[in-house]
Amino acid sequence: MIKKIYNINFVNLLRALIFIALFILNTNLIYASNILLNKVDNNCIWLKYDSIKDSTSTDTVINFLIDNEINKVFLETYRNGEILHKENERIFESFNGYFNDIYISGNDTTSMRGYNPLQVDTVFSILFNPTSSFMAKIDNLDNIQVYAWMDMYRLWSKNFYPDNQNHFYYECPECLESDINGKSDNLIKLDKVQSLEWEGIFLSPLHPSVNQYLSDIVAQVIENYNFDGVLLDYLRYQNYYYGYNDKGVELFENIYNINPFDLHRGIISQHFGYSPVEVDSIQTLWDNYREAKITELVQNIKTIITEDSLNNELLVSVKSSPSEAQNRWYQNWSNWLQNNLVDYVVIENHTLDFHEFNYNNKILGKTYQDKYDLDKIIIGFNSYIDNNIDLANKILSLRLQKFNNISLYYYEPYKEEINWYMPVYNVINFNIGNE
Repeated sequence: MIKKIYNINFVNLLRALIFIALFILNTNLIYASNILLNKVDNNCIWLKYDSIKDSTSTDTVINFLIDNEINKVFLETYRNGEILHKENERIFESFNGYFNDIYISGNDTTSMRGYNPLQVDTVFSILFNPTSSFMAKIDNLDNIQVYAWMDMYRLWSKNFYPDNQNHFYYECPECLESDINGKSDNLIKLDKVQSLEWEGIFLSPLHPSVNQYLSDIVAQVIENYNFDGVLLDYLRYQNYYYGYNDKGVELFENIYNINPFDLHRGIISQHFGYSPVEVDSIQTLWDNYREAKITELVQNIKTIITEDSLNNELLVSVKSSPSEAQNRWYQNWSNWLQNNLVDYVVIENHTLDFHEFNYNNKILGKTYQDKYDLDKIIIGFNSYIDNNIDLANKILSLRLQKFNNISLYYYEPYKEEINWYMPVYNVINFNIGNE
């Protein structure tokens, strides 16, 4: 019997602790919060651009942030190769002076000379800048920070071609990613149905123009808006078998006199006289080269922030396992933390399985507790795929493991209307007994 008790696995023990915590929290909320849990340091949420499409929506979101004690907002700012709202400005310019003779007096839409109310509303919806409006209202609140959420290497994810002929997709087709077979993303037919695993068109970190282009985009966003920092998403390759952009391969070959395709083709192998050590060394050289290009972009953006004497923080969204993130996606986020290149990493622990979720967190806790006290790690939850009760259970188990930084991906207006978020934020904010 004693042996059986000591063989209780981690997950069963954690579930028991959750039950005890729930019982105590419901019995004596204040006492439990002091004994079991600390207040979360960072209560974060990802916010889609479409959720602040007008002034009313913006007010609703801000009330939601206040009510749920959220102190960090990741606001979608750059996606599909467009700075959001810049796309609206481009649409407005396409009218070619059609609305140049607009005369607007206050809010009286009837004062627009020669145009009906529908045309007036169309112009207002295009000219309204959701980001500026949101930021202006947030400025009145002292305890909420806003970060520009920006997709990096993913350039396009729609099932049609970009309408904007000045889109980077058209400007630099040679900058697009290629896989281990030399197939470029430029060959993907965007007007055709893609596979379920398809994530979109990616830029290649290896092409010399790409990191400069993305750095310039980040600099532009920082300059135009008073953000507290930036959150870099899709800061990775599509998978380990990507990273074979023609120009990138050529540059690598010029430096090392090695063609990385020869690894895949079996030319660099024992069959052709290479020792196992030599094969491994060449593979490592190629892997490190690909990894270094992503780190280069992180360094570039860190430099932009530092040289401008800004207090902006740099956050990156990363895969949950440090080793898999480095070896499969070439995100060496452990190195970024150690070298203070980033202020926080937002871990994508989006698995639905409760056991796997806890296992991932257990590994992170063991690995980083002594080095960073976990204060630089934000654990991300996917509220889009998880139901609210399972999500609340996961959050409580996470808190019991001493993680105090949480982010939810992402806010959805209709869920707020049906109080979907209530059990989730009750757990986060010690209101479990308040139904």
